[in-house]
This record gives sequence, structure tokens and C-alpha cells, in this order.
Amino acid sequence: MKQFIVALSVLSMGMLFTATAGAQEKKELTAQQKKMGECSTRAKGLKGDEYKKVRDECLKGGSADKAEKKSLTPQQQKMADCNAKAKGLKGDEFKKTRDTCLKG
Repeated sequence: MKQFIVALSVLSMGMLFTATAGAQEKKELTAQQKKMGECSTRAKGLKGDEYKKVRDECLKGGSADKAEKKSLTPQQQKMADCNAKAKGLKGDEFKKTRDTCLKG
């Protein structure tokens, strides 16, 4: 009986040592895991479908900027286009050009 208890103790200590040693070793992330982390970081702050769209586009190798541009509302897109038309202008001239574009 004593031999059984000693054997069981040695076995459990060996298992404990193996589990502890395994926990201390950090496994290197695969290329896919690294890419997933990077794409998730790019999509940080977005929620729901918008988050998934940006992350998935990134994972496919597409640009995150492209996915973000597609997710603009029509009003936001119009504002961006009008700002681009008025680029290089300053002060009142910029405001007038942009306002005319937004009204039209």
C-alpha cells in the first residue's frame, strides 16, 4: 500500500511539473494568428457589421481604408467630396466653394 501511495505521489508531482513547465513556455503565434491580431486592432473602435467588414477586408488582403470609405453615409461622402473640391482654397473662398457644392 505504501508503494502505491509513493508511486501515486511521484506520478502527480510529475504531472504537476509538466503542467507548470508547459504553462511557462510561450508558443509562437502563427502567421494567421498574427494577421488576425493586426486586423482586429485596425478595426478597433468599430462595432457590429462595420467591425466585421473592416476586419474581413483586412484579412483578405484588402485595404482597411477602402472598407472604411465604403461605410460612409451618403451625407458624409458628399461632405468628403465637397471638401476635396475646395482643397487648396482658404478662408471665405473655401467656405463658399464647399457650401455651394453641398447645396447643389
